[in-house]
Amino acid sequence: MCNAKDDNYKKVKMRLMIATAVIVGLLSCNSNTDVKSDSSTPLSETKVTPDFSVALNFINDYAKFSMPEAQASIDTNWIDRNELLTDHFKMAYRALLDSARKEDPELGLGFDPIFDAQDFPDKGFSIFKADTLGGYVTVVGNDWKEFELVLKVVQSDKKWLVDGAGVINIPGEKRAKR
Repeated sequence: MCNAKDDNYKKVKMRLMIATAVIVGLLSCNSNTDVKSDSSTPLSETKVTPDFSVALNFINDYAKFSMPEAQASIDTNWIDRNELLTDHFKMAYRALLDSARKEDPELGLGFDPIFDAQDFPDKGFSIFKADTLGGYVTVVGNDWKEFELVLKVVQSDKKWLVDGAGVINIPGEKRAKR
């Protein structure tokens, strides 16, 4: 009779252990499948593909703005009002121009810092290659394929903005070779 009690006890104990394991397993599966987006997750931990069309739109608009029949490209108001640019870009652009004007009031920089050149393609740009991890995109002239230009995009308040172009906020090793 002792053996029957022990066998029943062992069976009940085994059923409880199996039931517990099944419940824990189900709860574990449920917590993994019920992943919710957390807006507090840092951007660096979220894998997001940059929207490089913002850079392309900006540089093509800037090329039109910089044409001889348009206003002079040293007009910082166009840059200041541009909603495709970060404040960081705008401050760096203005600081570079101000510094160049102090050094040489007549000539200034002597080149366009956004194009990193004196001349630029007349027919706009196309994307040549992109670095999705770093946010860098290289564009080439539609009518001047040898003319390459590097821009950088960053996400700010769920919008992609241009944070670098030419010599503005682009490290020397990332810039297009001239």
